[in-house]
Amino acid sequence: RNHFNNPNPFVEEQNPTKAGNGYYFSYGNALFVVLNSNNYNCADHKALIEKAVKSDPDAKWRIVMFHQDIYGTGLDHSDSDGIILRTQLTPIFDSYDIDVVLQGHDHTYSRSYQLSGDGKEHASYDKSVDLDNAAVKSSFLTDNLCYNIVGTQQGTVTNPAGTVYFSTNSSTGSKFYELIPTQQNYIAARSQTWKPSYSVL
Repeated sequence: RNHFNNPNPFVEEQNPTKAGNGYYFSYGNALFVVLNSNNYNCADHKALIEKAVKSDPDAKWRIVMFHQDIYGTGLDHSDSDGIILRTQLTPIFDSYDIDVVLQGHDHTYSRSYQLSGDGKEHASYDKSVDLDNAAVKSSFLTDNLCYNIVGTQQGTVTNPAGTVYFSTNSSTGSKFYELIPTQQNYIAARSQTWKPSYSVL
């Protein structure tokens, strides 16, 4: 907020961080919702998405952006702090028919298959979870199998079910990470070219 005049800031956020609030905007036939995911209160994120969808209920595309890669494939974060919000955000994205999620954090490129939640109850986690404790980490990783792969079609798809998650590497080239050794079953494509990259929507 010190650098940008973001549209529609979600000042109702209960747990804002110093960086500011989430916000949303429409561009063409797409609705973009930017979550302040350093705030681990997912009730705030749900309320923001609901407000954004009400502002543009007929948007053809619903796109959410945030930092953590809850479905990424980088070595540094994809099975640790990157997925802390997965059990909570996945069902929210299902509820509001989110088409695409753009995420970062792990400085690799990946694209998931179309994913949805598994409809089961899972524990909620926040940044206080002790992933150095083997028993806690085991439960955490088991809970994070909270998704179903609902589409594996490659190329052009029309009105697909589920949500596609992109991690978009590093545009500055200041930091790159290795890929996790074993590709997860939810990942359709991934790469690490060690070159700055950016996405065009």
